[in-house]
Amino acid sequence: MKETFKELVSSELRGLRAKYNYKQKEVAEKADVDIMTIVRYENNSTSMQLDMLEKIISVYGLSLANFFNIISANMQKKKESQVPEKEE
Repeated sequence: MKETFKELVSSELRGLRAKYNYKQKEVAEKADVDIMTIVRYENNSTSMQLDMLEKIISVYGLSLANFFNIISANMQKKKESQVPEKEE
């Protein structure tokens, strides 16, 4: 099943948090947002607002452009890995 863009964003947020070894509470405090915002964004259970997303990813030193470039690159890698090899 193909992931939606929001699912990819949620997955990337969880991945960044794991990479930095942060707890959701730590990200919330550093981003100055409610912890439930982090939980909902990571679980893809709410509509995402760009200004809030920007606050969250700033914790990892990323801009929105950088963040979306990472997601785009990951999408491309997944797409390439799903292409069946040509038989000769």
